Amino acid sequence: MITNQIQQLDTYHEDLIHDLSYNYYGNRLVTCSSDQRIKVWDLNEETGQWIMNDSWKAHDCSILKVSWAHPEFGQVFASCSIDRTVKIWEEQEYGGKRWVEKAKLVESQGSVQDIEFAPNYLGLKLATISADGKLRIYEAMDIMNLLHWTLLEEIEVTSAGKESDGHYCLSWSTSRFNQPMIVVGCGRENTARIYKLDQHNKWQICEVLNGHQDIVHDVAWAPNVGRSYQLIATACKDGRVRIFKLSNESVKNKNIINTNVIKNDSKFKVELIEEFKDHGSEVWRVEWNVTGTILSSSGDDGKIRLWKASYTNEWKCLSVISAEQKK
Repeated sequence: MITNQIQQLDTYHEDLIHDLSYNYYGNRLVTCSSDQRIKVWDLNEETGQWIMNDSWKAHDCSILKVSWAHPEFGQVFASCSIDRTVKIWEEQEYGGKRWVEKAKLVESQGSVQDIEFAPNYLGLKLATISADGKLRIYEAMDIMNLLHWTLLEEIEVTSAGKESDGHYCLSWSTSRFNQPMIVVGCGRENTARIYKLDQHNKWQICEVLNGHQDIVHDVAWAPNVGRSYQLIATACKDGRVRIFKLSNESVKNKNIINTNVIKNDSKFKVELIEEFKDHGSEVWRVEWNVTGTILSSSGDDGKIRLWKASYTNEWKCLSVISAEQKK
């Protein structure tokens, strides 16, 4: 019987843990660290304990992010590192090693800072963003054999005259009712941009999320479950969590952000609907639940904060989880 309580997981990593990622069902977990190792964990549903599935040296430098593919493609995840590579890992049912490196993507000219698989209805695609200021989109040539990946797109994210060596992040839109879209946190430019696949099958900027006073550390596109609009959350070095609303309707509000970007087949109205400063320090991560109704954020204050909209669409702090255990 699993109890609803905080449990400490001793990962036995020998250095800073940069990221962890749950699989689609929440019963498997992968962690990565500056010790260059990846560890996979399985949930024992009887005891609620996490059991180590496997552990191995995966890269030659610190591993920054890990991302699971949709389970319809098997037990597959990707990792990225300061060593400028992205690796695709797949679980093997038979043979010596349990997890096998299936592919190594080496096009980046800088540390690969974020990765995320596309929604499954788009096929087995992976987006990466690197310190060289380039967004790259790959696709597996054969989902039954993950040895070969094609670089579909290489998009220059950094504006002309700007330094490319900064912090970048990305998140896919999960909406089936729009063209494929990705929101990208744009390093030293202190903003985030939405890239959209247009009617000519080219990725273009369609909107800009302004209002940040420092580097955008993380972006998260909310799953769209029955809403007529879309939500994007950002975590910023300026200590703020922001929620942006994207809609095709005219929104008369003083917080609407006027964007002067290229023409596209359709544009959104972008509205900054919430701005939280409760962390009081740098905010590093934001993440939505599977229905896009609860947002979690974490920062240098050592706390995870959960945000939820009321029936009047006013966002409130639902809960605060502290990393420090009470003695």
